[in-house]
Amino acid sequence: MIPLVIDSNIFFSALYNLKGLERKIFNLIIEEVEIQLFAPDIFWEEIKRNLVKKLGYLIDEVDEIISKFNILKVPQEKYEKFIGKAESLINHKEDVPFVTVSLFLNCPLWSGNEKHFKHLENSKDIIWFNSRSLFAYLEKKGL
Repeated sequence: MIPLVIDSNIFFSALYNLKGLERKIFNLIIEEVEIQLFAPDIFWEEIKRNLVKKLGYLIDEVDEIISKFNILKVPQEKYEKFIGKAESLINHKEDVPFVTVSLFLNCPLWSGNEKHFKHLENSKDIIWFNSRSLFAYLEKKGL
């Protein structure tokens, strides 16, 4: 199994743009049992808020949509001892929980926010994928 932390912007993009690369990767992940997605507990709050506010979904619809993607929730009490390290790696406060979960699970992070994450490309502490690099990685692995 390949563990992967997902940033909420990726999930939102996959729902918003059905023909985009994020959706294509999501479809591969849904079909491929070797990949397990993880997210910090704030992921669900952020997704609900954005889908209701920006796309007009009802809360019940959002819960149903999210449940189809089998993203495992990592509660803050599990990863909180890594928060200080994450804060030293990322400047954007809202991204800290995602980096922290990646450090806790010792697995890659998938985010489309290059402005916030690009500097992590050469990090020895964390592996960051944008959608293009994740797709190339999955192709290389034969997935």
